Amino acid sequence: MSWSRSAGLAVVALVASSALVACGSGDDEGQAAAPAASAGFPVTLKNTFGETTIQKKPERIVTLGWNAQDVVYALGETPVGMPKVTYGPTPAGTTAWDVDKFDASKTTLLDTTDSVPFEKVAALRPDVILAPYEGFDKATYTKLSEIAPTVAYPGAPWQTTWQDQTTIIGKALGKSAEADKLVAGIKELTDKAAAEHPEFKGKTLSILSYGAENYVYTPGDPRVQIMNELGFVNSPGVEALEKTNAKKEFALTVSKERLNDLDADVVVGYIDGMTPEKFAADKVYASLGSFKKGSTYLMTDQQVISGMSAVSVLSVPWVLDKILPGLAKAAQAAS
Repeated sequence: MSWSRSAGLAVVALVASSALVACGSGDDEGQAAAPAASAGFPVTLKNTFGETTIQKKPERIVTLGWNAQDVVYALGETPVGMPKVTYGPTPAGTTAWDVDKFDASKTTLLDTTDSVPFEKVAALRPDVILAPYEGFDKATYTKLSEIAPTVAYPGAPWQTTWQDQTTIIGKALGKSAEADKLVAGIKELTDKAAAEHPEFKGKTLSILSYGAENYVYTPGDPRVQIMNELGFVNSPGVEALEKTNAKKEFALTVSKERLNDLDADVVVGYIDGMTPEKFAADKVYASLGSFKKGSTYLMTDQQVISGMSAVSVLSVPWVLDKILPGLAKAAQAAS
């Protein structure tokens, strides 16, 4: 697919240019750069708990959450610690789009499945802890801040846009200009994908996870936002449900009896742990209008689901290559 090749090359070029900005090419340049290593610092970043001030350019970076490490890698830096991936991991314990950048001799994988491993984080002696998306509470933030300046999420947990995650981390690392270029590069990719798929424009969309419990993702969730950037609009049912979302949660539980209220022109359905055949055999699921007309796009691959969920400057080009054909087929069936 011509788009996927150009998309990948564009992002590689952006990441490479960011990395080059961070590196000197000669002794004179290295000597000149040394006094300016902390130029632009200190920087202060607001978050939902208050403010975090970083006094000098961080060298030892720890990331928490789904995708802060993606931005760090894209900016030409290497974290000393980042979460081990447990959903759709590669054999190395990373995401599919980070595996080529990961070096186990330089980065420690942290088990954050049940809680933040404070002692292991502290043992890495970080200069900064980056978590602009991770939805921890104030007590966790306070404890992390005792270890190192902690960059927490600025609004609702798990709902920081991929753009804001990128610019926040860029500012924290003294690389705002490079971060802005990365954001612009991804916008070019999504704009190009939208232009090549006019069938997306104006189609209503719901993103749901089906299983023992059924969930719908709300407009504040980055996976919904990236679909909006491709031209889809949120279904009336999603918009109506959002009005009752007092806690501004990124996903809400929905009973099977109410799934019809969330039907749309196109429905993206995560069915990890359920085969398409089993889904089709369920009378409620099979009765939905989008399923009957073939505009439900069912996803079973954990890595692809993860890529669509953990939206970042590295995951977007990787996952768009995987999902655009299925989205296009669903949108065409809805026409």
